[in-house]
Amino acid sequence: MEYDVVISIDGFENENKFILEKIDDFFSIIKGVETESELRLMSFGALKSLKFELPEDFTQKLEIQTIDEISIYYIFVLQTANNDNSLNTFSPVILNNRTKKMGQIHLDLKQLGLEGLNDMLPNF
Repeated sequence: MEYDVVISIDGFENENKFILEKIDDFFSIIKGVETESELRLMSFGALKSLKFELPEDFTQKLEIQTIDEISIYYIFVLQTANNDNSLNTFSPVILNNRTKKMGQIHLDLKQLGLEGLNDMLPNF
C-alpha cells in the first residue's frame, strides 16, 4: 500500500510517499517512491505496550479519527553484527490505514513516565 508522508521521517525529509510491504506479523519494510530508500519496521505489538497520546496537530495532519485505523511501527536498523542492531522506540512511525497518510512522532521518555528502556521490555 502507498502512503503519503504528511509529517516527515527522520533522514528522509524529501520523500513524499512510501510503499508498505509486510514481511510477517512483526516486520515490514517501507520503500520511498522517489528514492527507493528502504526502512525496516517492527510492529508496535512486538514489545510491551507503550501508552502515549498523539498531539492534536498530529492527529489532524494524519486525519486520525479512531485508534483502530492506525498502525504503529518502530524503525529497526539491521547491522552486520547483531550487537549493533538498533530500534528507535521513541520515534515511532504511524500509518493511518484509512486515509493512507503517515508520519513520525518523537516521544519524550519523561512524559511517558519511564525511567529507562527496561520499563518497556517484556518480562520473561
